[in-house]
Amino acid sequence: MNSEPYEDFMNQDFTSFSDWLFSLNPYEFSIIASALGLFISSTLTVNQQNSLGNFLELLGQVILTVNAQATTLQQERSKKQNIKPCFETNSLEEEILKIKQELIQLRKDSFPDG
Repeated sequence: MNSEPYEDFMNQDFTSFSDWLFSLNPYEFSIIASALGLFISSTLTVNQQNSLGNFLELLGQVILTVNAQATTLQQERSKKQNIKPCFETNSLEEEILKIKQELIQLRKDSFPDG
């Protein structure tokens, strides 16, 4: 199997194309996709259209699935980082006593003569 066409394809500079593509507003983005779909489908047979259409749908589903899982994991990590260990003591009562003591100290600091 000759892998030269594959290597040529993979060595392209897709960054500048993707930068341009992702800079488009939603309407331009949709119009370009529609125009490309119509242009490409007009050169294909019905079976080729079906095959390529299914391939592109699968490609999109894989991208969305990877994104969904990455988002889920990122949210879980974010949730865990945002949870402060507020109960460092052994019981809820001890934590309440600590808060009461801090309030008493704050009052003393705010009203030293009272």
